Amino acid sequence: MTSLLSIASPYERWYRHFRHGCDQPSDLPWNDARPLNPAERLAVSKAIQQFQLGEWARGRGLVRRASAQLELCSDPWFLPALEFFIGEEQRHSDMLGRFLDREHIPRLTSHWLDGAFRRLRKLAGLELCAVTLVTAEVLAIPFYRALRDATRSPLLRAICVRILCDEAAHLDYQALTLGLVRRPLREPARAIRSVLHSALFYGTALLLWGQYRRVFLAAGCTFQRFWTEACRSFAFLDRRIRQVSFDDRRLD
Repeated sequence: MTSLLSIASPYERWYRHFRHGCDQPSDLPWNDARPLNPAERLAVSKAIQQFQLGEWARGRGLVRRASAQLELCSDPWFLPALEFFIGEEQRHSDMLGRFLDREHIPRLTSHWLDGAFRRLRKLAGLELCAVTLVTAEVLAIPFYRALRDATRSPLLRAICVRILCDEAAHLDYQALTLGLVRRPLREPARAIRSVLHSALFYGTALLLWGQYRRVFLAAGCTFQRFWTEACRSFAFLDRRIRQVSFDDRRLD
């Protein structure tokens, strides 16, 4: 992997990455006529509704908190990259929403779980806001894998593959921000942040399984498999955050 220091700004790479994704034409098979069958619809419709709602955010609060981070804002690419990142999340919501509309499944306007996460982010500064977002993205990876495998819909499977590719990159992007935010801290404070993040992850993972167990089981995914995949993604994220917080030259 090319070092982030090979360019003047560590966020320039991400600005270009998100801008490229924005400019890429959608190659999803929207013309595929196969609808969900009744069993598939029962297994996945509520989960898609809830994730479609959760993926959508105007991002105004996140940008406001980010703008208060003077050190990060000294990088001229930081806020532009963040804006494109928010746009990519909104495109995920748009894709899922369009799929719901095609299947005549109503979109949700609110859900208690989404509301809880939004309230948590509103109470937080940039670090906790980013921690909350990236925890959801870590768990989105096993979820979208299961959703991909839970039906035979070519369109839904293609949407899931597209989102999975984006979410995998988001872990690296979020690790950069969290690592830079934590870099000025002493090691004991970093360790405490890591422990608290782990607690949030484990609690949210259990909640996610309870909420969307039907999707995982329809995909043939056991709890053990879900837990293993989720923990593997979280371990990757935690390792990347630590690397950045100590020395971003170790991102080679």
